[in-house]
Amino acid sequence: MPKALITGGAGFIGQYVARELSDRGWQVTALDVLHPQVHNDPQGAVDRFPGKVVVGDTTVPADWEQAGPADVIIHLAAETGTAQSMYETERYRHVNVDGTRLAAEHALVWDVPVVFTSSRAVYGEGPYVCPSHGQVTGACCEQAVSRDSREDDAMAPVSFYGQTKVEGEALLTRALTGRVPLAVVRPQNVVGPGQALHNPYTGVLAAFLARLREGRPLTVYGDGSATRDFVHVADLARLLAWLAAGHDDVACPLTVNCGTGVRTNLTQMAQAAAAGSPQGVARIEYLPVHRAGDIEHACADMTRYRAIGAPQQKWTSQEAITDFIRASWNQPGVDSSAWDRALDELAQRGMASQQEQGR
Repeated sequence: MPKALITGGAGFIGQYVARELSDRGWQVTALDVLHPQVHNDPQGAVDRFPGKVVVGDTTVPADWEQAGPADVIIHLAAETGTAQSMYETERYRHVNVDGTRLAAEHALVWDVPVVFTSSRAVYGEGPYVCPSHGQVTGACCEQAVSRDSREDDAMAPVSFYGQTKVEGEALLTRALTGRVPLAVVRPQNVVGPGQALHNPYTGVLAAFLARLREGRPLTVYGDGSATRDFVHVADLARLLAWLAAGHDDVACPLTVNCGTGVRTNLTQMAQAAAAGSPQGVARIEYLPVHRAGDIEHACADMTRYRAIGAPQQKWTSQEAITDFIRASWNQPGVDSSAWDRALDELAQRGMASQQEQGR
C-alpha cells in the first residue's frame, strides 16, 4: 500500500485529496498545525481525515520526522490570505518558504517525489495583448485585453503571498530537478463544500453565504466586471491524486495550471451564489474599493493540462459556486460583519482604498 504525506492535509483541499487517494488504496497521513484561522473545529477536521493526523508544523524538522517517511509528499500547507500577506509578511514567508524548503529536504532524504500546490497568484495581473504595445504583463492602456495565463508566462506577483509561491517554486526546482520528480500545480480560485466559513481573509464566497443567510445584499468590490476562474475542489483533488501516482510519459519537472479555462465575472459569481440559496436571487451592491494584492482579471490556459492527459474536469465555475452555497447553507459559520471588520482593518493599514468608480 503506497503512503502519501499531505501537508496541510486536514484542511479544505487536503481532505479531498486524502479521500481520493484513500479510495484508490493509498495510506494517507496529514501533517497539519490546525491553525485556528483555518480550523474552526480542529477535532472535527481530525475526525474527518481518512488516516493519521500528525499535529505539527511544516517549519519544524522534528514534526516531519514524526509524520514520515512516505512514498510521495503532497505539499499543500501554506498561509493563503492575499491581503493579509501584505502586512503579516514574516509569518507568510516562514510558513510558505521555510516550510517548502523542509519539504524539499525531506523529499531528498526519503528519495520521493513532490507534488506542490503553488497558485495563480504567481502571474499577478497576468498577460495582456495590446495592438499598440504587443504582449505585456498587466494592462498597459485601455486597448489592452487580458489573455489566459500560460505556464511559461512571466511571473509577476502583486501580493506578498504570490511572491512566497514564486520563491517556493524556485527553491523546489533548484533542489529537486534531476534528483526526484517534481510536479507544480497552479490552481485558480478553488471553491467547494468544506471551505472555511469563518475566515474573512480568504475568498469572498463565505462572505456571500453569510450575507445570503442574513438576507443582506451581496457586496461586490469594484464594478463587477473583474473576472476569475473558479475550479471545484474535487477537480483539483483528482489532479493532485493523479500526479501523486506518477506518470512516466509526463515531463518532469512539470508545471501545470488547474482551472476551467472559462472566465466568470464577479457579477456572475454573485448571481451563481444567489442561485444556490433557497431564495434563488439576491440584490447586488457594488463597493468602489480596491484591496492590496487584488488583480483585475485571471483565467487559466488549460492547453498543457489537456496535453498531459490529466483527469477531465466535472464542474463548471458557476456549478462549483452554486454547489458551495447549497452544501454550506446549514453549516455553522460567522456573521457577515466579520468581513466588514476585515475590510476596516485593511483600510486602517492603508491596504484598502476607494476607487473612482461604482454603480
